Amino acid sequence: MIRYQRRSRQNGIGIIEVLVALVVVSFGVLGIAGLQLTGMKHSTNGFNRSKALMLTENMATRMRINRAGVLNQSYSGFDSSSDANYCNTKPTPYCQASENVAAQACSVDELAEFDKFSVACGDWGPSGANGGVKGMLPPGAKLEIVCNDATCSDTSTYTLSVSWPEAKTASSEEDSETSQVQVRLRP
Repeated sequence: MIRYQRRSRQNGIGIIEVLVALVVVSFGVLGIAGLQLTGMKHSTNGFNRSKALMLTENMATRMRINRAGVLNQSYSGFDSSSDANYCNTKPTPYCQASENVAAQACSVDELAEFDKFSVACGDWGPSGANGGVKGMLPPGAKLEIVCNDATCSDTSTYTLSVSWPEAKTASSEEDSETSQVQVRLRP
């Protein structure tokens, strides 16, 4: 008796099927990578918003503590971006203790100048100013303090703003946007 074995035409996966599966998986991986980049962008932007809010609240607290400086209008009209070299010069007197140096006595107006410097530029260290709006947020960030009345008085309110350019993804064709945190304050 002769037995015939029937041969199957397909003994495994064909090369075309492998290529199609590879293309489908590649699109899936690219989609996941895009989602990852978008998630990282939004996470960074949220972190920047948290830092800006912390800095704005820091300035508000300093203004509440130095009410006499507010009444002298020593804080009004400040814009940290108006002078590109603002953070390159240590304020004199330096109203807080630093490494091996005691704090110097300051008038209310000098304390206001020190407060603006500290929030906009950070603490002065061996390599200059470090931290603040300039060091904690993306380049182009700024601190603004505006009196909301045409003529500031004891009852005037102030708007404290920290703004910074938002990061955009490499694939984005949009212009970068500016984000801002604002606090209204009556010191």
